[in-house]
Amino acid sequence: MTDPLLLPDRDRDTRQKLIDAGLEIFGTYNLEGATTRQLAEHAGVNQAAIPYYFGGKEGLYFAVIEHLFSTNFAVIGPVVIALQAELASKKPTREEALALLKKLLNTMLERILARKASSTWARIIMREQMQPTQAFSLIYEKGIRRVHEAVAMLLAIILEKKPTDRRVILRSHMVVGQILIFLAGRETIRRRLNLTGYTDEEVKEIKQALDDQLELLRSATGARK
Repeated sequence: MTDPLLLPDRDRDTRQKLIDAGLEIFGTYNLEGATTRQLAEHAGVNQAAIPYYFGGKEGLYFAVIEHLFSTNFAVIGPVVIALQAELASKKPTREEALALLKKLLNTMLERILARKASSTWARIIMREQMQPTQAFSLIYEKGIRRVHEAVAMLLAIILEKKPTDRRVILRSHMVVGQILIFLAGRETIRRRLNLTGYTDEEVKEIKQALDDQLELLRSATGARK
């Protein structure tokens, strides 16, 4: 497998074409179902380019995962980092923690509801949750764990519990799930509300519904216990 930093421009272009093809093909067929022939044909390159640049199909899949986090987590990452810095400098009030949680989740919502989300990278991430490959460790450490822990830290303040409390971690998972359901259950909500999936106005409406749901945390059972 060739180091991409050492490649000339033409080779880097070929490599990127294969990564772009991987987003589509792996998103549609998964790692096992995708073939090197499909990947090469979709990229418009010779099939031998896959082992040359990536060492094989699995190497290309890992490169696709790396690409996902260099592009998508670049949007969410700064919010998580700023949040962690604020938590390290002081302990926010419950109101401040709720505002920070809304900001983080709304950023995530905007990203995952982007026009191509459900047809490309989101399907890969969702499938890894249900049928994890060796790449899941990369996905978990690069993004999921960091976001999950940030949500737990904020919920712990809101609920006046420790972030390591199992109930807090479970509720963090539920809160994140309230966003992911708009991908996993996309067709259901489209039919129920006749959405076009998803316009700027529809995303705005969903964000308002999320804010309303988070407001319920103010009176969450056990928040003062």
